[in-house]
Amino acid sequence: MNQKKTREDWMALLRGVLQKKNALFILGLSGILLIFLSDALFAGRPKEEAALPEAEPQGAPAASTEQALETRLAELISQVEGAGSVRVMLTLENAGETVYAYDEQSDTQTVYGGEGGAAERSQSYENRHVMIEAENGTQALVETCLEPEVKGVAVVCEGGDDITVIKRVTELVSVVLRLPTNRVCVIKMTETEDAS
Repeated sequence: MNQKKTREDWMALLRGVLQKKNALFILGLSGILLIFLSDALFAGRPKEEAALPEAEPQGAPAASTEQALETRLAELISQVEGAGSVRVMLTLENAGETVYAYDEQSDTQTVYGGEGGAAERSQSYENRHVMIEAENGTQALVETCLEPEVKGVAVVCEGGDDITVIKRVTELVSVVLRLPTNRVCVIKMTETEDAS
């Protein structure tokens, strides 16, 4: 009787395992089917290129970058206690740089022949910009955009005669632009500038 009972236990265990395997098989098959369906559903849609950084339009003058930095810095400095009305002038070391991705290919050919079986080797290299499709045609893929380097800052503000304000503004500009403090000049605004 014990033999029969253990045999029935083994059969029940085997049925349970087969049912679990079938469930796992069906679940795996469903996952694969969903992957194929998602490819079919989204095949017609254009792929977003979120990994590509936005580049400034070619020919954008350095003056616009400089003016944008001056405006943002003036707004920030005007929030310093005692600064009052503010005007800022920046001098740039360079206007920044856009680095484009290159596709580099090299080819080495070895030719055997001639007298004595001498080998002749030639190498060729080719560098090309990686081109991508964009809204307005093809354009080069931007790898990185380097920020412009600031050489010096002049700040003219109403509170430019107060040593505490000068110190606060100098430290603020130094930290924001990563400049040494000797490249930041803060002076008092004249009365005629102050009135306008």
